[in-house]
Amino acid sequence: MAGGGSNRAANEANRQEQERQAAIAGTQARVNQVFNDPTRAADISDYVGAIRDYQTGDLDRQKVDADRSLRFALARGGLTGGSTQRDQQQRFGEDYSRGVLEVERRAQGAGAELEAADQDARARLIQLATSGLDTTTAAQQAGAALRSNLEAGKSAAMVGGLGDMFGGVKSFADQAKNASERRRGLRDSGYSPYQPSAVSAGMFGGR
Repeated sequence: MAGGGSNRAANEANRQEQERQAAIAGTQARVNQVFNDPTRAADISDYVGAIRDYQTGDLDRQKVDADRSLRFALARGGLTGGSTQRDQQQRFGEDYSRGVLEVERRAQGAGAELEAADQDARARLIQLATSGLDTTTAAQQAGAALRSNLEAGKSAAMVGGLGDMFGGVKSFADQAKNASERRRGLRDSGYSPYQPSAVSAGMFGGR
């Protein structure tokens, strides 16, 4: 009798453990089903595209401003049509090409970060399933994590701009502006580079 009771207890414990393991497996399967939904891949693709469009808009605005600054700087310095213009336009084009690559790098990086956040959330919920998280709650939390990750990614990506992608053009334009202002100041003071200085005038008997 005692042996029979012990067997029944063992069988019951085994049955309960099998049910627990089955419940865990069911919850984990439901979590994976939510994260593996094909629509998520489409969401991430759309997200990467939105980041790319946003950053490209920033780059194009910078390009317009830099092109305007370059044209004014060349005209201000009387350098239009010369080798300086060709050199600066080549640099301008190289800066833009680097900007395009940076836009794509950031867009793909944002997509990778979103995927990593999804996987972290999946792993957390898979682990919680072993602690008794039920299937319905797990599915709800999985869906909420996907939405939260997407919104957090958008917020972070839209805050950070590209930075100055046309620093070389800006530096050239600033130098041209400073040089122009110096020339204007000299003209206003009556100085001419073709007039002898006071020292040279004294050396040669000038007044």
